[in-house]
Amino acid sequence: MDPPPETGFPATLCQWVGEIVQSSPEAARLTLAELIIGALLASGGHVTQAFLALTPRLGWQAYHWMLERGRFRLLGLISALCRIVRREIGARRCFAVIDDTLAPRCSTQAPGVAIRFDHAAKTNRPTFLLCQCFVTLSAVVPCRDRPRSVPLVTGLCRSLGNAGKLAMAKRLLRAVRDLGPVCLLLDAWSMRGSLIRSALRLGHEVIGQVRRDTALFALPPPRQPGRRGRLYGARLDADTVAALPASVHTIAGYGGRSARLRHAVCRPRFLRGVIVRMVWCELEKPGGGWARTRLLLSTDPALSAPAIVEAYSNRWSIEPLFRDLKMVDGLGALWQRGRVTLLRWLHLVQIARTLLVLLTARAEPEVLALIRIGGWRAAATLTPGLVKDALAARFRDFQAFRLIPKTRRKSGPVRSTDPPANAAAA
Repeated sequence: MDPPPETGFPATLCQWVGEIVQSSPEAARLTLAELIIGALLASGGHVTQAFLALTPRLGWQAYHWMLERGRFRLLGLISALCRIVRREIGARRCFAVIDDTLAPRCSTQAPGVAIRFDHAAKTNRPTFLLCQCFVTLSAVVPCRDRPRSVPLVTGLCRSLGNAGKLAMAKRLLRAVRDLGPVCLLLDAWSMRGSLIRSALRLGHEVIGQVRRDTALFALPPPRQPGRRGRLYGARLDADTVAALPASVHTIAGYGGRSARLRHAVCRPRFLRGVIVRMVWCELEKPGGGWARTRLLLSTDPALSAPAIVEAYSNRWSIEPLFRDLKMVDGLGALWQRGRVTLLRWLHLVQIARTLLVLLTARAEPEVLALIRIGGWRAAATLTPGLVKDALAARFRDFQAFRLIPKTRRKSGPVRSTDPPANAAAA
């Protein structure tokens, strides 16, 4: 019995998938489209679950062969995805986040596996894990309820040291050139001079948290004619910082909590003369009082102190993204034996996750009509999980390859994706 036709599939999602697969060779486009849509509808991370969520056009060996030996470039898919994300964000400032996560493994033969220190310090977990380390660059997309991160490109660390993660982060920045200038948000560990200077050379701005004992120097007095001048002024010690004027602001990114801020324009020693704005931030505790001081750095001195804190609050959106990649999309179930095959399938899964979040941010009527919200939820609730469940319930076992226009091989006649002539006549 033939499956029903794929009527009602969201036109925006179909357009995005077609735009992404257009960057690959024609012979691979239909298979890649099936894998992306299958990863969007299925859960668990296995390739078999992805193409079994649809009506497969080919045998199961063809999909695994495409991942292992298919002639397509990941950078082409990533560039197309970056253009879509940039178009959806619009004229607003684009925030990007770089962070790493660990995926525990049992086998010592998995690609990139090693014994690494787990800095998360979770309960009932050892300090050192046999795991893979993934470094991810994501973009922040504003949604109806809160900002959400969408994964763009991920690298698998080869070495054990921390230098491998920094080198990987620099390569990820070069891979998303089509995203345009961004404001890069980094955690305290990633705020290293080499990475910040690399981001500045590529035209990006950087906001991140640094150590409170960072060596900071005020701007020197103007250079006198005929004199060489100085690069650094007086050092900003604890007494100088305490004497700075403090102001209290409401930070929407932290749930409307109040923050006591002090700020100054200065030069950190580890950036070798780059002028930045430093913000000393103390968030208000729920029970009263002020939390421990956090020191934030922005390479854009024109930004105000409240704007820097609001911008840095977007960095935390990558933590729910890692949770979704592990618990929903099955990052722990990506058991490909080769490094290239693993990264190929991981990026197809991430493309599906990105398109799902973008579809949620758009909140189009044809998508809202598919969602059934439970009675315990607010009527305006819209999450990527609800959209994924609605699409999986409505379009499971449909022919995804018919969403892509007719293609032509390198040689031979046009291959049509329409029903056979005798079936149409019947």
